[in-house]
Amino acid sequence: MMKIIRHQLWNQRRQNGWIFVELVVVSFFLWTVIDPIYVLTSNLAIDPGYNEERAYALYMEYYDELHGKYDKTQDSTAIKQENLYRITRLVKNCPEVESFALVTSASFPNSSSWNGAEYFNDTLKVHSQYYQFVQTEGGDVFRTYGMKDAKSGQIMSLPEDCAAREGVFITERMAEELFGTTDAVGKRVRYNDSTFHEVMGVLQDYKHRINEQPGNLLIQVNSKVGNHSWIQWMYMLTFKLKPNVDVPTFEKRFKAEVVPQLNVGNFYFTKLGRFSDIRHKYENESGVTNTLRLQYSLAGFALLCVFLGMVGTFWIRCNARRQDIGLMRSMGATKKVIRNQFLMEAWLLVTIAFAVSLPLTMHRIYVSGFANPSENGNPVYWQNQPLTHFLIVSVLAYIVLLIIALLGTYAPVTRAAKILPAEALRAVSYTHLRAHETTLHL
Repeated sequence: MMKIIRHQLWNQRRQNGWIFVELVVVSFFLWTVIDPIYVLTSNLAIDPGYNEERAYALYMEYYDELHGKYDKTQDSTAIKQENLYRITRLVKNCPEVESFALVTSASFPNSSSWNGAEYFNDTLKVHSQYYQFVQTEGGDVFRTYGMKDAKSGQIMSLPEDCAAREGVFITERMAEELFGTTDAVGKRVRYNDSTFHEVMGVLQDYKHRINEQPGNLLIQVNSKVGNHSWIQWMYMLTFKLKPNVDVPTFEKRFKAEVVPQLNVGNFYFTKLGRFSDIRHKYENESGVTNTLRLQYSLAGFALLCVFLGMVGTFWIRCNARRQDIGLMRSMGATKKVIRNQFLMEAWLLVTIAFAVSLPLTMHRIYVSGFANPSENGNPVYWQNQPLTHFLIVSVLAYIVLLIIALLGTYAPVTRAAKILPAEALRAVSYTHLRAHETTLHL
């Protein structure tokens, strides 16, 4: 059959030539549409390294000297530290709370702030984001966030003497970049001020922002709230509810019974934020949501245009060959044979045209690069591997184009193949007669 199909395509090369050019252009266009969708979707699909379920951030503000409720006697550093601990105990003692963590304001996922520093292993230097956690009695940042040990896959354990030993925890990627291995427990990391910290655990890779790829992260465990005059702006409380807690009921009780007690000294409660809501807020305010909607909308519109254009092209192609279909039916060809031949022709046209478009696509990538490249992207992810990235997007574009072409061929050829042989012969005879009359007239 393949020999017959090649012969048929060559005999109709003028008509097929325009279709071939259209397929080449559409193939290139589809690749550029699918590429950003693939990157954005792949980044979102990466495990964030934390669990936002039942997790909260407690937002507090502080009365300044210009506020009518400001209490000067409550403004010393020691009193502010004690007031923070008091607020922590109030949350800890809630029967619905499973775990809690007193952290700095940039030390939870999708927060609006970001802190980073340079860390060293001898002369080797990496830049990393860092979280700070105060190891108060019963506090555990890993249970609260659901952060897991890279080796065991279980929630990371927090040694009781971690803060006393100035211990830190780092992610897999940071361990690889600093030490060349994820087996980094017991090794030492040096900060800019020449302070050495012992690595007490290696965490699974972690995403601070949901739309980004995991980066380097170091979690520093402190024994107490810092002795700074601005500590009221530095710290906040995060916590996680126990399983099976009715969330609306808890939030209602918390606001009615606990919130009035949180107004301690110059601290006052502002809001209770679910981790999921914080993520949604970040996505909206940073443009992540709009970018995704725009990309998916453009892709959907482009695919619709391609679908309508391609279906129309192959529909016309099949209808223009109704005489061929009629002759094939009159010579004993079954509907299935006719349908399969036309589908094979469409497949061959699409495959050759797509192969011809690939050099154009590669040139475009060479000039402008892939869509939405990740800065210093981890090569473990396929979207950061140029060859794998190219092959995946190419396969996706080819499959989409092939499906559209086959759908555009299947319906009209199935309909045309139902023609009876006698009707086909009459149609052919009528066509030949009209052609003969036209010749005599000329």
